[in-house]
Amino acid sequence: MLVEVTPYTKSFEDELDWMLLDQLHGVVSQISRFCFETKKFCVTTEFIVLTLLAKFTADKLDHAFFVSGLVIPLCFWFLDAVGYYYQVKIRGTMESIRERLVARNSQQIVTDNINPMIPPGRVRRCVWQLKILAFGT
Repeated sequence: MLVEVTPYTKSFEDELDWMLLDQLHGVVSQISRFCFETKKFCVTTEFIVLTLLAKFTADKLDHAFFVSGLVIPLCFWFLDAVGYYYQVKIRGTMESIRERLVARNSQQIVTDNINPMIPPGRVRRCVWQLKILAFGT
Protein backbone atom coordinates (compact mmCIF):
# COMPACT_ATOMS: atom_id res chain seq x y z
CA MET A 1 0.00 0.00 0.00
CA LEU A 2 1.57 3.28 -1.12
CA VAL A 3 1.13 6.51 0.76
CA GLU A 4 0.56 9.50 -1.44
CA VAL A 5 3.10 12.20 -0.74
CA THR A 6 1.98 15.73 -1.39
CA PRO A 7 4.55 18.33 -2.35
CA TYR A 8 5.61 20.82 0.28
CA THR A 9 3.99 24.19 -0.30
CA LYS A 10 5.36 27.11 1.60
CA SER A 11 3.08 29.49 3.43
CA PHE A 12 3.96 33.14 3.90
CA GLU A 13 5.30 32.43 7.41
CA ASP A 14 7.33 29.49 6.09
CA GLU A 15 8.84 31.65 3.37
CA LEU A 16 9.84 34.31 5.93
CA ASP A 17 11.36 31.67 8.21
CA TRP A 18 13.35 30.10 5.35
CA MET A 19 14.66 33.54 4.36
CA LEU A 20 15.59 34.25 7.99
CA LEU A 21 17.39 30.89 8.17
CA ASP A 22 19.37 31.77 5.04
CA GLN A 23 20.32 35.17 6.46
CA LEU A 24 21.38 33.70 9.81
CA HIS A 25 23.43 31.05 8.03
CA GLY A 26 25.22 33.87 6.19
CA VAL A 27 25.90 35.64 9.47
CA VAL A 28 27.38 32.48 11.02
CA SER A 29 29.60 32.06 7.96
CA GLN A 30 30.81 35.66 8.20
CA ILE A 31 31.59 35.27 11.90
CA SER A 32 33.55 32.08 11.17
CA ARG A 33 35.48 33.85 8.41
CA PHE A 34 36.20 36.77 10.77
CA CYS A 35 37.53 34.40 13.44
CA PHE A 36 39.82 32.71 10.92
CA GLU A 37 41.12 36.07 9.64
CA THR A 38 41.67 37.22 13.23
CA LYS A 39 43.68 34.09 13.94
CA LYS A 40 45.90 34.69 10.91
CA PHE A 41 46.36 38.35 11.88
CA CYS A 42 47.27 37.50 15.48
CA VAL A 43 49.85 34.88 14.48
CA THR A 44 51.41 37.27 11.96
CA THR A 45 51.42 40.13 14.48
CA GLU A 46 52.96 37.90 17.15
CA PHE A 47 55.92 36.95 14.95
CA ILE A 48 56.45 40.51 13.72
CA VAL A 49 56.34 42.00 17.22
CA LEU A 50 58.69 39.37 18.65
CA THR A 51 61.10 39.85 15.75
CA LEU A 52 61.11 43.63 16.19
CA LEU A 53 61.55 43.28 19.95
CA ALA A 54 64.51 40.95 19.43
CA LYS A 55 66.10 43.49 17.09
CA PHE A 56 65.47 46.56 19.26
CA THR A 57 66.51 45.00 22.57
CA ALA A 58 69.95 44.14 21.19
CA ASP A 59 69.34 40.38 21.52
CA LYS A 60 68.78 40.56 25.28
CA LEU A 61 65.90 38.87 27.06
CA ASP A 62 63.39 41.54 28.06
CA HIS A 63 60.01 41.63 29.82
CA ALA A 64 58.47 42.94 26.60
CA PHE A 65 58.87 39.48 25.04
CA PHE A 66 56.71 37.92 27.74
CA VAL A 67 54.16 40.74 27.74
CA SER A 68 53.69 40.69 23.98
CA GLY A 69 53.76 36.89 24.00
CA LEU A 70 50.87 36.96 26.46
CA VAL A 71 48.80 39.99 25.39
CA ILE A 72 48.40 39.10 21.72
CA PRO A 73 47.14 35.52 22.34
CA LEU A 74 44.82 36.82 25.08
CA CYS A 75 43.33 39.35 22.68
CA PHE A 76 42.84 36.61 20.11
CA TRP A 77 41.28 34.32 22.72
CA PHE A 78 38.83 37.04 23.76
CA LEU A 79 37.81 37.79 20.15
CA ASP A 80 37.47 34.09 19.40
CA ALA A 81 35.34 33.51 22.52
CA VAL A 82 33.01 36.37 21.57
CA GLY A 83 32.73 35.04 18.01
CA TYR A 84 32.00 31.54 19.29
CA TYR A 85 29.38 32.88 21.71
CA TYR A 86 27.50 34.65 18.92
CA GLN A 87 27.75 31.61 16.64
CA VAL A 88 26.19 29.39 19.31
CA LYS A 89 23.42 31.89 20.04
CA ILE A 90 22.62 32.32 16.34
CA ARG A 91 22.61 28.57 15.78
CA GLY A 92 20.22 28.22 18.72
CA THR A 93 17.95 30.78 17.07
CA MET A 94 18.19 28.84 13.81
CA GLU A 95 17.16 25.68 15.66
CA SER A 96 14.10 27.40 17.13
CA ILE A 97 13.11 28.60 13.63
CA ARG A 98 13.50 25.05 12.31
CA GLU A 99 11.29 23.78 15.13
CA ARG A 100 8.64 26.40 14.23
CA LEU A 101 8.71 25.18 10.63
CA VAL A 102 8.27 21.57 11.73
CA ALA A 103 5.45 22.48 14.14
CA ARG A 104 3.60 24.45 11.45
CA ASN A 105 3.75 21.68 8.87
CA SER A 106 2.33 18.19 9.13
CA GLN A 107 5.10 16.77 6.96
CA GLN A 108 8.43 16.05 8.57
CA ILE A 109 10.87 18.48 7.01
CA VAL A 110 14.53 18.77 7.92
CA THR A 111 14.18 16.95 11.21
CA ASP A 112 16.61 15.25 13.52
CA ASN A 113 14.73 14.19 16.61
CA ILE A 114 17.64 12.13 17.91
CA ASN A 115 20.33 14.80 18.27
CA PRO A 116 19.48 18.46 18.84
CA MET A 117 21.62 20.87 16.85
CA ILE A 118 22.70 22.93 19.87
CA PRO A 119 22.13 21.27 23.26
CA PRO A 120 21.07 23.75 25.96
CA GLY A 121 24.08 22.83 28.12
CA ARG A 122 26.44 23.98 25.38
CA VAL A 123 24.85 27.42 25.30
CA ARG A 124 24.99 27.75 29.10
CA ARG A 125 28.63 26.61 29.14
CA CYS A 126 29.50 29.18 26.46
CA VAL A 127 27.85 32.00 28.45
CA TRP A 128 29.68 30.90 31.60
CA GLN A 129 33.05 30.89 29.81
CA LEU A 130 32.40 34.34 28.36
CA LYS A 131 31.56 35.68 31.84
CA ILE A 132 34.80 34.25 33.21
CA LEU A 133 36.73 35.84 30.37
CA ALA A 134 35.05 39.24 30.79
CA PHE A 135 34.84 39.49 34.58
CA GLY A 136 37.43 37.04 35.88
CA THR A 137 34.99 35.14 38.13
